[in-house]
Amino acid sequence: MKKDPSRLRQELRRVEDARSPHVEALMAVREALRRGSFVTLYRRCGKPTCHCAEGEGHPGKYLSLKEGGRTRLVYVGAADEVAVAEANGRHRDFRRHRTALAKLGQETLDLVDRLGATLTMPEPRPRGRRRARR
Repeated sequence: MKKDPSRLRQELRRVEDARSPHVEALMAVREALRRGSFVTLYRRCGKPTCHCAEGEGHPGKYLSLKEGGRTRLVYVGAADEVAVAEANGRHRDFRRHRTALAKLGQETLDLVDRLGATLTMPEPRPRGRRRARR
């Protein structure tokens, strides 16, 4: 059963309207992005009398990155902690908006294909039997 072209046009308009906030958010990014995951790891220092030998280790901030299929941890010092965390958050938001745009783009293409199929006239049926010319 073919869908009403008016409904498909309305759905297409809704999808296109949903794209605008994502495009605006991406265009508003002015500061640097930092890929990876910003994590806190707890490590033991190795001193037998330190509190970390028995309980929770010493906290350290790291940026976890994938390079060549391997995970690499980069230590982030206290002076850079806030800047790296903010840049990493901007990168995460940027990727989220990009993913949303990709999904909406695919939805747009699917709706356009359905609209085209709905508007396409069926092939005419041949009337009677005719012999092919030689």
